[in-house]
Amino acid sequence: MSDYNTRMSILKPKTETIPAIPLRPDTMVEHYKIGKVIGVGGFSVVYSALDTQTNSVVAIKEFYATNCMRRARDGSLHVHPPEQEHKYNIGLKRFFDEGLTLSQIDHPNIVNVSNFFRYNNTAYLVMRYEHGKDLRWFIKNTDYVPDEEFILSVFSMVLAGLKEVHKNSFLHLDIKPSNILLRASGVPLILDLGAAYKFPQKEKHKVHTLTHGYSAPEQHEKENLNLSSDLYAVAMTMRACITHKSPPSAIKRLKRDTVRPLRDTHAKYYRANLLRAIDESSDLEIEKRPQSVDEFIEIMTTR
Repeated sequence: MSDYNTRMSILKPKTETIPAIPLRPDTMVEHYKIGKVIGVGGFSVVYSALDTQTNSVVAIKEFYATNCMRRARDGSLHVHPPEQEHKYNIGLKRFFDEGLTLSQIDHPNIVNVSNFFRYNNTAYLVMRYEHGKDLRWFIKNTDYVPDEEFILSVFSMVLAGLKEVHKNSFLHLDIKPSNILLRASGVPLILDLGAAYKFPQKEKHKVHTLTHGYSAPEQHEKENLNLSSDLYAVAMTMRACITHKSPPSAIKRLKRDTVRPLRDTHAKYYRANLLRAIDESSDLEIEKRPQSVDEFIEIMTTR
C-alpha cells in the first residue's frame, strides 16, 4: 500500500483516530466554491464557501465519517474498509434526516438550512454563515462567569428555539455548549440536529449520539425519551456556563452522584427560581424534571 493510501486508511476508532482530510480551498461542489475549514467532527467537516449563484458566503457541512470513509484524490469520499458500508449508510441517512429536519424549522435561534444534496459520493448541507463563538469556547478560553442577566437572556432564546424543535415533533438530543453558537449580536443559535429524533415513537430509539455530561440517563438506556430529556441537557449546559466545569456523565451520576445543587453553591449570585429550574431539570429521575419548555421557563422566570 502506498504512503498516501496508508495515511488515508480508516482504522478502527479504538485503535487510532484518523484525521479528516478536508477539501482543498477553491474546490467546486456544485455551484459552491469551498473556502476555509471552520469545524471538524467525527462525522462531518464544515467549510465556509461562496455561493457563486448569489455571490454570498455560506457554510457547508460535508458528511464525512472518519471511521468508515476516506478521501480519494479527486475529492470524493468512499467507504473504507468495504465491510463498513452499513455504518456509512446509517450515517448518510442520519445526515439527510438532519437536513430534512432543519428544512422544516424556521426560527431565529435554530440554524437555517437552505439546501442539501448528494455530491462526491457523500452529502452536503448548506447553511447561513454565522459569525460568533460557541459556548464551549467561552467556557474553555475565558474566565467570564456569566451573570444572571446573561444566563436569562441567552437561555431564554435557546429555550425558545428548542420549543420550536419540540413543536415540530422532534427531540434535539444533543444540546451542549459546543452546539450553541453565540453570535456577535449576543443572540444564540442552536446548531447540529444530526441526532434529532421524531417524537413520540413507539419503537425503542437507537441512539447514536451521546455526549457525556449532557445526555440524560434515558439516552444512555435508549428508551423512555421525552421532552425533558432535552431539558436535562439544557440544564447541564447552563450549569457548565456557571461553574466553568464539564458535568459528570449521567452514568457516573447514577453510580455516585457528586453534582451538588446550585441552590447550595450559588444562591448569592443568582435568583432562587433560576437555580431551581436548573437543579430540577438536572434530576436523574425523568418524572421529577419539568416536562416542557414552558414549564422550565415558568420556573426560571418567576421572582
